[in-house]
Amino acid sequence: MKWWKFAGAILLGAATNAWAGSGDVLVNNAWLRESVPGQDTASLQLNLTSIKPARLVAVNSPLSAAVKIQRLYPVRGKVKAQDVSNLRLPKRYTMVFGDKDFALMLVGLKRQLNAGDRVPVSLVLEYPDKHTLKLDIEAEVRPLDLSYKHYQRQEVQDHR
Repeated sequence: MKWWKFAGAILLGAATNAWAGSGDVLVNNAWLRESVPGQDTASLQLNLTSIKPARLVAVNSPLSAAVKIQRLYPVRGKVKAQDVSNLRLPKRYTMVFGDKDFALMLVGLKRQLNAGDRVPVSLVLEYPDKHTLKLDIEAEVRPLDLSYKHYQRQEVQDHR
């Protein structure tokens, strides 16, 4: 009976190594907030996990002039953004863009983003052996939420 468990463990280990060796990348939960007239930037939210160490070297979308990779950091109570040319992705670690440390900003929007739209985005990763992987994804555009003024009156503001 024990040899079945041993054989199963070996097969499971072989399958795991085969998957890890392929350089697979997981991108999920990609979305943007709908834009308002005159808005020319939008923050792309997504989770990016690479099985092997890699670098995110480029991001682009046909709906924007450029996509900036930014590192966010606090300065005197405000969040500042610093553009970076690439970003190291540790192996088996999920980078959360748009949360608190990193952001992907679509700059120079070519049209207004409306709820329900699908925005094509390309991510380019480079591995230590210098081969690159281009991932084409679609980000969902979610509706703009109503917000409250945080001053004297608590009235709902529709920012559309």
